[in-house]
Amino acid sequence: MFSFSGKKLKRSKVFTFLRILYRQMIEPFFIGDLIKKTNMKIIIATLTYLLIVIKAFGTAQIPDVIIYKGDTLSLYACPLGSHPQAELMTPNNLFGSKGCFFTACWRNYIATWEIIDNELFLVEIRNACYPSSMNDVAISFRGKVDQDSIGNEYADLKAIFPHRFCNGKVKADWVNDKLYSPQGKLLYYIHDPFQSIYEKELEFTFENGNLLSTQVFDNSKTKESKYKSNEKLLIEFIYSNIKRENLPESDSIKRRVYVTIISADDNGKIDSVRIARGAGELYDKEAIRIIKSIPEWDVTYRHGKKVNHRWTIPIQFDLSLDEK
Repeated sequence: MFSFSGKKLKRSKVFTFLRILYRQMIEPFFIGDLIKKTNMKIIIATLTYLLIVIKAFGTAQIPDVIIYKGDTLSLYACPLGSHPQAELMTPNNLFGSKGCFFTACWRNYIATWEIIDNELFLVEIRNACYPSSMNDVAISFRGKVDQDSIGNEYADLKAIFPHRFCNGKVKADWVNDKLYSPQGKLLYYIHDPFQSIYEKELEFTFENGNLLSTQVFDNSKTKESKYKSNEKLLIEFIYSNIKRENLPESDSIKRRVYVTIISADDNGKIDSVRIARGAGELYDKEAIRIIKSIPEWDVTYRHGKKVNHRWTIPIQFDLSLDEK
């Protein structure tokens, strides 16, 4: 039996609840004769619920766009979220609708920003329930909402921002942050909002909506390991590299060791690990040896700096098989 989990999702009460739910309602159904006592409808319903909730909290999002020096770029940020009245940026207030069920755009809008004379302006807020001709963006009407109820296609900027609206646009003087635009080739896809890694990032630094500086970061050293992305390949490597001579002579109990990968060098060589849960000195040493011998591991750079993501892998040792 093999499973592994990465630390991609933020810790929260939601996922603590899901972990408990899994251990109490799903995992026992796969142990021995208990499967015969299982109400399969409960399993199916629970699994469906888990999948829906997990997708809801970890879905890649369609970005806003920003116009800079004549180029229209993706913006890995939502500046409307930092507006003093961000809670009013709802489908009802923006478009006079209830919005639509659209997991790739939970906010239900796509905002367009433009930098003019080093000032940031909001020039458009478009209803994400409508189809789009934007390249690589699949915005479309979603079901369970009547077509007539999705509201206006564009928000009325003058009505929403009466004191900031001028000449068809809104001065975004509430923005005090660093905003990022992904550039170049996608190197590492992450199924979370604005987390995927591209070759480069263009950083904009704003203060009161004024552009203070721009900077380009190089993430080109990022690479994804085939052992990280292919669970079957990783399993095969681990269990084909266990050295029996490094383990106790006999043991009738199955042992499981959890090893956490802390970091890898720029070549993908794992250089730091720790035992998250051990099973004894010999088992722990062998588990560490195996994990550190994985030929390559993920290398990720963000904002031009190397980022290490901890990843825990369990290895099960069953010496009782030697006696059969």
